[in-house]
Amino acid sequence: ILDEYPGDRMLVGEDDNIDYMGNGNDELQLVFNFPLMRTERLTPGHVRKNQEERLARLDALPVRGWGCNTLGNHDSSRLLTRYGDGLHDEALARLHLALVLTLRGTPFLYNGEEIGMADLAIADPAKLRDTMATWYYQAQVNDLKVDPAEAARRAGRMSRDKNRTPLQWSGEANGGFCPAGATPWLPVHPNFAAGINVAAQEADPGSLLNFYRRLLGLRKGTPALVEGEYRPLHEKAKGYLAFLRQTEGQTVLVVLNFSAKPLKLDFSEVSSRPARGIFPAEGPIDLARLAVGPFEAWIIQVD
Repeated sequence: ILDEYPGDRMLVGEDDNIDYMGNGNDELQLVFNFPLMRTERLTPGHVRKNQEERLARLDALPVRGWGCNTLGNHDSSRLLTRYGDGLHDEALARLHLALVLTLRGTPFLYNGEEIGMADLAIADPAKLRDTMATWYYQAQVNDLKVDPAEAARRAGRMSRDKNRTPLQWSGEANGGFCPAGATPWLPVHPNFAAGINVAAQEADPGSLLNFYRRLLGLRKGTPALVEGEYRPLHEKAKGYLAFLRQTEGQTVLVVLNFSAKPLKLDFSEVSSRPARGIFPAEGPIDLARLAVGPFEAWIIQVD
């Protein structure tokens, strides 16, 4: 039925089962790589294992399948909250964006992560909208006889409402999501007044929002990142992730430092010819002496 309509169109399933892709061209075009985000902490080892297993299954389809990567959605804690360490949260948010935009496959981003929105534990059970959370609260109080204040805390923590709060557009009332006199469906996170909003970050060249825009623009303009093959490098490294993305006309080296330490790395085995940095800085790169800062991402054209 979908193929009867003109133009570009696709089906993506909110599931991670590759069987839903059928033979590769008769069911769904994409299913989510949810196993990538099913971890308490993103590490180079976890990502390598995920890619090895996921891409092998996609490659085994009768018609080769295409990946679909994400690190967050409406059913999970927000990226900043879930994978932050409380000390380098924004640096990790930038690194994790670089990860999802450079892996092979179509990236999906969840609204609000581009400005660093965080979970909001809703303390008042009357303001919960998630049916799972309201049932949980009632069961705690009525069946298990838990103190209502403690039950409210528990419900607020387990509720999916905490990561579904309204997008924070500005520093105005209700984060600019709705007029001051209106009551939004869910409470707005109060950090909208501290610069976690679109208007404040649009005016700041160094903001997380503008980092997202810069990296998205770079990905769109780099064919190897859009459609290239994936080839892992330095596969035993614990502190950093390195891989190549390759098309016939372009090879790009991606290096992601998951540690708080600066690194000096040797990638001379990739190419003996001069390389050129394209992110975070442009210019000649010595692959034998690549300096990578803490939580820094490098994208380098090596051909």
